[in-house]
Amino acid sequence: MTNLILKKFIKNDGDIKSESVRKEHGVLAGTVGIICNISLFIIKLIAGLVSGHISIVADAFNNLSDIGSCIVTLIGFKAVGKPADEKHPYGHGRTEYIAGQVVSFAIIFMGISLIRESVMKIIEPEESLFAAVAVVVLIISIAVKLWMWHFYRTIGKKLGSGTILATAKDSFNDVIATSVVLACLFIEAGTGVKLDGWAGVGVAIFVIISGIISFKETMEPLIGKMPSEETLNEIEKAVLYDNRILGVHDIIVHDYGPGQVYCTLHAEVPADMSLVRAHEAAHAAEKRVTNAVGCDVTIHIDPEDLDDLEAMELKKLVSDTVRSVNPSFKTHDFHLLKRAPNPKVSFDVVINEKASGDSDIVRERIEKAIKSQKPDLEMEITIDRMFVHDTKTIKTTL
Repeated sequence: MTNLILKKFIKNDGDIKSESVRKEHGVLAGTVGIICNISLFIIKLIAGLVSGHISIVADAFNNLSDIGSCIVTLIGFKAVGKPADEKHPYGHGRTEYIAGQVVSFAIIFMGISLIRESVMKIIEPEESLFAAVAVVVLIISIAVKLWMWHFYRTIGKKLGSGTILATAKDSFNDVIATSVVLACLFIEAGTGVKLDGWAGVGVAIFVIISGIISFKETMEPLIGKMPSEETLNEIEKAVLYDNRILGVHDIIVHDYGPGQVYCTLHAEVPADMSLVRAHEAAHAAEKRVTNAVGCDVTIHIDPEDLDDLEAMELKKLVSDTVRSVNPSFKTHDFHLLKRAPNPKVSFDVVINEKASGDSDIVRERIEKAIKSQKPDLEMEITIDRMFVHDTKTIKTTL
């Protein structure tokens, strides 16, 4: 049924990274959610009032809160489709992440409300009637929510959308909550033991945890997170496809939302390569990266003088010594600034996120280690924390 709906209502199912395609999917997801949740709210409210089960009425209002989440999703994806303007030169893609935050808050709020209602049922159990219509309505609700979970998860994975995946989790939470209500209804009818309150507390805690996880997942892109290893590997592969490029480092990916991703990186080329050829190599690499991962790229060229034996010898000394200080440390942007009798070099050292200590302390340790082997060597050391992805020079042995 999911595929049938997508084929019928999605007119353009081309490049999934396209803003227009994402907008169509997002608007469809929000619209389907609104229709389904309004229908469930109405039939649950009627069933709850007829049977006198406050848990069913509460479950109905849970669906009402889901309508608000779907509206947020709908608005969010419409905003994503807005083009860049003077005040927002990178577009409105991050609106989708903000919409995901609102959905996550709705999930958490629903869990807190469910805890409150459950505690009240524990303190003051209420009498209610077993009604066949309530059972039928709850079973229908579970079936619909299971389909909605599958529907949202399919679109969410297709788009890579944290907002829609958060809504999928919310739908699955609704399946659990409604199932507990249904189970308690049968237990109450068969034994007279009222378990609604206790079961509701357990479900509410589960729902709150899911909401917190969804909140974290949609918060990370807003703060700025490391791109996936797969993306970084694709970027490296695309750049190093050209044999004229010796290595790549300092890959930084800026995510302004779907369709608005920008990348900067440094590419190492032979120092004797002409400026025109270096520009051609960089321009071709930029096109390959764009085709591979769908982001705009700017490449900074770093010249590597492979014929300068003195520079290569010092570079190997520096690289080996830095690794001896910490095997996870990596060097790049090495330059011989001044030659004998008192040579001077400059280089960057990348420290991974697990390395502890102040940057000045790390710099002093590295400088001391190098001085122990080359006392007359002057150096300028720049410490980079691992907020970028750094790789070894692949075609040059250090």
